[in-house]
Amino acid sequence: MAYFLLGLILVGIIILAAPLSLGYNSVERWFKVRWLGLTFTKGLDQEKPKKPKKIPKSKTPASKGLGIVRVILGHRDLVWELIGKFLGFALEVYRTLSFRDSEATFSLPDPAWNGMLYAVVQNINLQEINLSINFEERNYARIWVTVYPYRLLQKLAMFLFHFPFFRTIRLAWALKKQRKAG
Repeated sequence: MAYFLLGLILVGIIILAAPLSLGYNSVERWFKVRWLGLTFTKGLDQEKPKKPKKIPKSKTPASKGLGIVRVILGHRDLVWELIGKFLGFALEVYRTLSFRDSEATFSLPDPAWNGMLYAVVQNINLQEINLSINFEERNYARIWVTVYPYRLLQKLAMFLFHFPFFRTIRLAWALKKQRKAG
């Protein structure tokens, strides 16, 4: 029994310590996953997406939407706290990622928007990613990122440890009650 437990712990350590590499290439249209020496490649389809089915619009009174807004404004401190926590978590996850051989170039159809996007991107200093804007209406991305599961698990544990569960559940109940009342 002790050997089984020791083996299970060893497998868990290997799973958490082994880096997971994800790759995407928009020209060759593939997505790759590398983990523990295994490579899985998925070719991306060239098919156009199907048209979504039209959902009939339900006639809801405007007071129902205003009631939900009132509930959210009543809990605005919690809402701002949640937004801050989620953005902080996203930033912490981004910091754990390791990019290499990554580049992306974008172009918008409107030259004015392209110029504004160019001005914004020139002021962003990303050392691991070559990000650029072109005026030739050519979009391209080649991204290779490595994720370390143990780092991600640490960030997730800290996020969940500091998450206001009970206040969020109270907000969800208040929103559900308002939805039913309206």
